[in-house]
Amino acid sequence: MKLGQTISLALRTLIRNPLRSFLMMLGVAIGIASLTAMASIGEATQQETIRQFKRMVGTYDLVSIVPGAASTRGMPSLTTVEPSLKFDDATAIAEEADGVLQVAEVQNAFDIDVKYRDKTTVSAVYGVSANWLEMREYFLETGDVITQDDIASLARIAVIGQDIVTGLFPDEDPMGKQIRIGNVPFAVKGILVSRGAGPGGGSLDGVLFIPVTTASKRLFQRDYLTTITAQLSDPGRPGPSIESITTILRERHGIVPPGEDDFTISDSRASAEQVEEVSSTLATILTGVAIIAMIIGGTVIMSLMLIAVSERRREIGVRRAVGATRTDVMLQFLIEAATVSVVGGLLGITLGIGGATITAMQQELPPVLLWDTIGFAVCVSVGIGLIFGLQPAWKAANIDPIDALQS
Repeated sequence: MKLGQTISLALRTLIRNPLRSFLMMLGVAIGIASLTAMASIGEATQQETIRQFKRMVGTYDLVSIVPGAASTRGMPSLTTVEPSLKFDDATAIAEEADGVLQVAEVQNAFDIDVKYRDKTTVSAVYGVSANWLEMREYFLETGDVITQDDIASLARIAVIGQDIVTGLFPDEDPMGKQIRIGNVPFAVKGILVSRGAGPGGGSLDGVLFIPVTTASKRLFQRDYLTTITAQLSDPGRPGPSIESITTILRERHGIVPPGEDDFTISDSRASAEQVEEVSSTLATILTGVAIIAMIIGGTVIMSLMLIAVSERRREIGVRRAVGATRTDVMLQFLIEAATVSVVGGLLGITLGIGGATITAMQQELPPVLLWDTIGFAVCVSVGIGLIFGLQPAWKAANIDPIDALQS
């Protein structure tokens, strides 16, 4: 029998059994849609998580030194701050550490009441040196940044985030207005551009910055730092700089072997790589779930085709009796399976792209269309039809025509 006749017969058979054909297509479509959607959503989530992390940490050429020894989870406790880092430590790192371009000092506290007239909001308050906002890539919407003169004069000025603007100044311009942080009055000097949400989904705009000297002497009343941020000249090789900083601080703090460090150094690039690894693992898991769904879809095809072989024994016997070979019969069933899989695959790709786009819009993620995944899905859909259709096709081809005609 000619190939064209075999293809025509296979297509007519599918059309004559619309319900069975639809169910087989649906099985493939669900699997392919899952693969396309989950791969796209996983990639979009990974990209957005990395973007959010970068918004939170600034550039990847920074290392952060915080007081306290590293815990089993890699960082010291966030609930208590040890007074082990001093202003002089930051000066020593800036002057002596290898490969350090500049250093910023930070004091901070969370959940501080900030008031304006009869309105109150809660904010994280950061006392920072003049270069910190630039190092961490905070940008102004209006006003001015903290200057070295503000640091020297212990100025009571504040640069505020968008959440503070929304909470305290819904109907007026905050610039120059006097707010109270705790019970200390400050004048609003600048307003930051919104940074959006962080990796955990929380806002990065509920922050307020004041000069670190003002925080130390007039607000927090403490002489130690919560963070020292150092910018490296060679972020691709942070090891030598971190080792140099470690040596300087151990000497200044009188730590000798086998004594533990009373500080912890974290590398923003290494942290970003960990975030990327976690996101990549999540994307892999989602893809794995989708592949399982595709296997289930293939199993549906095989099961329905095996049932079809049993129901079509007489038809197969007639075809064999009028001259069709085993190859012709086997090819017909493979064409049926491949056709169902390709159509189901195209339907699945359409559903997957639509589902991924809708999900991305709902989650405010950037839509990501993975053409390599779509191409892979097309190949997989054909493969599903051939692989899972092979056993029913083989069974159909090996039916004895005499027994089939007598059934």
